[in-house]
Amino acid sequence: MHDKIKESLHKLSSKKVMERKKALKQVLRHIHHKDAYLIRLSLHYISLHDPSYTVRNLARQAFYRIGGPPDGEQVWEKTHLF
Repeated sequence: MHDKIKESLHKLSSKKVMERKKALKQVLRHIHHKDAYLIRLSLHYISLHDPSYTVRNLARQAFYRIGGPPDGEQVWEKTHLF
């Protein structure tokens, strides 16, 4: 996985709402990467459990905007494996 993806995923756990919003935007740039199942898992978790309504809503919109799994790959199943 790219270091940028790891860094962005780490920023999603920040205490500051603005940093989490920036991290969401950064994460969405890498949504079609072959290891993006961690991003989808993070978006799903944030859309359910983040204390800020704005961040929850942005994560929910991004999660549902993805649609389905990438073509020809079995990555989506890894997301719901946990």
